[in-house]
Amino acid sequence: MVAAVARHGFAATTLSELVTLAGVSKTTFYEHFDNKLDCFLATFDEIVREVAARVGEAYRRPGDLREKLSGALTVFMEVAVEEPDAARLATVESLTLGASGVEARERGAEAFELMVRQSFDHSSSAVEVTDVVVRGIVAGIRGIVYRRLRDDEVAKLPGSVGWLVDWSLSYQREPDEAQARAIEAASRPVERSPGHEPRENTGSDVPWEEPADSPRSRRHLTQRERMVRAAAQVVVERGYEALSIPAISAAAGTSNQTFYEHFSSKRDAFLAAFEAVAADALRVAGGAFLAEQGRPEAVGVGVRALLEYFAERELFSRLAFFELPSAGPVALDQADRALDDFTAFLEPGVVPAELGAPLSPEALPAIGSGIWAAVQHEIAHGRLRSLPELAPQVTWLALGPFSGGGDPSPGPPRG
Repeated sequence: MVAAVARHGFAATTLSELVTLAGVSKTTFYEHFDNKLDCFLATFDEIVREVAARVGEAYRRPGDLREKLSGALTVFMEVAVEEPDAARLATVESLTLGASGVEARERGAEAFELMVRQSFDHSSSAVEVTDVVVRGIVAGIRGIVYRRLRDDEVAKLPGSVGWLVDWSLSYQREPDEAQARAIEAASRPVERSPGHEPRENTGSDVPWEEPADSPRSRRHLTQRERMVRAAAQVVVERGYEALSIPAISAAAGTSNQTFYEHFSSKRDAFLAAFEAVAADALRVAGGAFLAEQGRPEAVGVGVRALLEYFAERELFSRLAFFELPSAGPVALDQADRALDDFTAFLEPGVVPAELGAPLSPEALPAIGSGIWAAVQHEIAHGRLRSLPELAPQVTWLALGPFSGGGDPSPGPPRG
């Protein structure tokens, strides 16, 4: 499985290829696995067990908290350098399973989250580090491995250990005055300005859950818009593998010929759907951010607006956090760009000056991956509607690594 996926990805891997590479018969294969997905998940679990054992052994060596984390992360990165194909399967290709891989990925993170949790619990700091932050730290580290693998820069991973340890430990301090203001702002619902009120009888006001061929959709949406929404609806309802051009045309109430007037493939239509909703989400979060005119509250308000947006749009949330990577490398590229667009609000020169700067300029992809995983976890466990309540903790996850400069406040958000 590792060899086949390294060649051309999980989607293109066939059962015939697997049994040929393994030197076994199909009968033998079915004695152990139900199908190739079952084999992939078993492979994933085996990789995680092996890595967790090696990392855990390094972590248990004598030393203080920083030394333990540094030793564990060094081994983790060395494994990725030594076994890049296995690392790619676990870190990159597992995303392409869509919703099917979420449970396995969360299960795989548990051992590492426990290690980080125990580190904080046994440290001398009195500051509580919440489960959301712990989850974000582990996902952020995994996100850096993911980026290096996708950029063919895996050899650089051992050089990331120092700043990743600093980033992880930054959450043990209490937020300063500016950070506390941002966190407090995130705890309040966002006030919608007149410019952001719904506009009557426009395509943008037709909910994405509205059937793409309904009378309302036909009245307010173009044929292209209906096909884009149809693609999103089919994938969320049945999965990316079930998506086809006839399925899109049927759901949109158009012909296959009309489809080809606008798109060259089903993937193009599906990615157009993500691009449209991601741009709208960025507009909402960006508008809330800019309305605060450079105050620290801008980050908290922007995070709150984004989580309110997700909570109100189930179809987009399912598409973005579960189904998008199923469309393969091009979709992963698009997801990476979208994540970079959202974390751009934390870049020096954009983030409010009172908040300072990240402890490391390389931390932004880790922060973005951590936030993404925290939100996905809540949705996967049926808490989509309560996402806005997570905004204070997500804001702290975004701002904890910033240098700050004010007086200490009562402490990071709990719960």
